[in-house]
Amino acid sequence: GTPSATPGSPFLITATNVLSHKLALMFYGYDSKFTPFQGSVICVAPPLKRMAVQDSGGSGGPTDCSGTLATDFNARIQGGADAGLVPGAIVSARWFYRDPQDPAGFATGLTDALRFAICP
Repeated sequence: GTPSATPGSPFLITATNVLSHKLALMFYGYDSKFTPFQGSVICVAPPLKRMAVQDSGGSGGPTDCSGTLATDFNARIQGGADAGLVPGAIVSARWFYRDPQDPAGFATGLTDALRFAICP
């Protein structure tokens, strides 16, 4: 889909191969910033906005990488909850989740970051 302020179609942002059954939080901001964060780089400039917590789902067995995260960002844009989500705005977003096997020792994980512009 296309990030748009005009109702019509969804703009689905997804992350696949996420650890199964982990709570995740999508956060976004209006610029990118390459600040070190818990063994990675945050890629989203403050002030950070956050969306509702999601469970990554996945297989019912032991923790593996079968989880998926998804949100229709157009619902957020068109819902009016954030007055900054207007045509022309540049948005950077990513999910943050718990990862007990994080090799850096922070017990957290970050999905790849995404940057997009909102269309009319």
